[in-house]
Amino acid sequence: MTITEHEQVLAELNRALAVDEPWVAFNDRPDQELRAQDLHFFAAAYKAEIFCDAGNNAFDFAAQMFTHEHHSYMPVANLLAALSSGTTGATGPGEHTTAIIRQMTREKLYLLPGRSYDDAEASLTKGLFFPVTRQLVIDPLKEIDDYHVIKHQHSGGQIYEIGHSHQVLESFSRLREARDFMDNAVLYNELADRGNDYLLVGRFHNRRLELDMEGYALAHSGLTLVTANYNFQHGHDYHDIQSVSEPATITQYFFARLQQGKLGLYNDKLEPADPDLLQRTFYPTYFINDYLTIKNSNNMNEQSYDYVKNQLLYLGFGEEIAKPLLEKMEQNLAEFTLPHSRKFGQDETSSVLHFSKGDQKDMTFFNRFETTLKQPGKEDLTQTFFVGKEYNYTLQERYNMMDGRAAYREQPVMRPVEENGETKMKPTGETYIAWKILNFKESDNYGNFMPKTLFWNHQKEVEKYPIKGIDEKYDRQRLITALEKGNKVDVVVLKDGREIPAKMVANPRMVRLDFYDSDGQSLIVRKLQKQALDETQKTGMTPQEIQRAAIARAAEQQPAPAANRQTQNGIEQEQTPATKPQDTAQSSTAQHAQKETAKERLAADQKPEQRRRQGVRPN
Repeated sequence: MTITEHEQVLAELNRALAVDEPWVAFNDRPDQELRAQDLHFFAAAYKAEIFCDAGNNAFDFAAQMFTHEHHSYMPVANLLAALSSGTTGATGPGEHTTAIIRQMTREKLYLLPGRSYDDAEASLTKGLFFPVTRQLVIDPLKEIDDYHVIKHQHSGGQIYEIGHSHQVLESFSRLREARDFMDNAVLYNELADRGNDYLLVGRFHNRRLELDMEGYALAHSGLTLVTANYNFQHGHDYHDIQSVSEPATITQYFFARLQQGKLGLYNDKLEPADPDLLQRTFYPTYFINDYLTIKNSNNMNEQSYDYVKNQLLYLGFGEEIAKPLLEKMEQNLAEFTLPHSRKFGQDETSSVLHFSKGDQKDMTFFNRFETTLKQPGKEDLTQTFFVGKEYNYTLQERYNMMDGRAAYREQPVMRPVEENGETKMKPTGETYIAWKILNFKESDNYGNFMPKTLFWNHQKEVEKYPIKGIDEKYDRQRLITALEKGNKVDVVVLKDGREIPAKMVANPRMVRLDFYDSDGQSLIVRKLQKQALDETQKTGMTPQEIQRAAIARAAEQQPAPAANRQTQNGIEQEQTPATKPQDTAQSSTAQHAQKETAKERLAADQKPEQRRRQGVRPN
């Protein structure tokens, strides 16, 4: 994580401690900058939990999907320690480990799953808080003061997190009376055909009853004894959760910190706590239990490295490339390249990534990459892709396009602008969304296939096919999202009363969806789709032949130095002449024959097509 406004952040943290707000929450995504205005402070950890849960699970009704944020929280003291030392990293195991284990065993305290005692000691030796858990055994008859019948409703349908409500119907001093009332409520519910759930809970002495989303009693306030969940097939299902005549075990969470060589326990307000007394119950789901590394953004090179590293990660080049990237950047090179390869089933992309410094000499930018697609039984295919600040296609989408498929993505609207006597394409600030393909019948002077824009209402088209689960919003949105990336999507097609596994692919060229069976063979879903598919198989030259012919034609015409052109992702880049034509070992006679053959094939390809293509707009 990178920090900006270092002094302002420190001031905010110290202010929070002064007003008894010892918890801080923020978005700790790798690409996120930590600023003072992005910090949120709380008096208790459970309130920070609620904030993070709401931020990380917000539902976008328009898109019918959840947002993808990564809010977490930690003690203000821990963040201050990270800012002071640059990291809260481990110092390694030491002499305190044995003493910590003995004390925790004696007090029946345990670490959270996945944590080790060496991790705990690393936190303790730096004076940091870390979570522990303890189980407390109680006698329900001695602890419960009264009994309550709760009605729980859930009207959110398939959106499970939405639509919960609960209500205390009645309270009783005796368990028998509460159970009779619950049974009568269930009977009335079933007669009235209403799908409510019912719970019977006991409240502890001198505690305010608090319920979770499902209507269950929070462990510090009471016990859930019986539930009656509504079943649409046969009424309510009763479940005995806890008997008042048997001991109950309550799991509690504390925060531990080393003070004067002894382990101290604290509640969720970071106040000293007694482990034998019931504390507010919560699970530290979003607590930052790992070591937080803070980098100072005042170092331009570190900021540049983080930006490029995250850019490569989000574009699909993985995390492994971060190490060689750092090694190259530490050499302070004006330009450098990095190799990269990735498998896509039996296919593989082999890429060369180009980096260079910009006008700000300490900043390095990822400019472009050449990708060669290797497929069994096919000749290699190479394409250059340029990279900009935004609206970039991922490597997965680039592979799909080189494999003949299309990707659906937002792109900037470009307009020609005169600059220093030259016409350049500049973004207007507006964007549009369309399908983008590579036109394998048209290549520029450098052998790159030209992008082509297509408009097609694919969402409406999906609904026309007999796909299992297509009527469900979640399944349909999942399929559409995968289709828009150009992926081959696994579906189940309903055909002749049978369920047939298939691969589905968007084909905006032909304004349709294509289906393939498990062997990769075309699957006939409708007769019209099969006929259209046969038409697409009538090709002239292969993409590789068209690519070589374009390069040969450019070499024959001896073109002037290349001008700036608009790239596929809407970012302006300078083109450089091709280094050398292919097949230099051929004789002049063979070259001439090859060019004449290419011209004849190109002339044949330029004949008007007889069939009509709907929904395609010219590039």
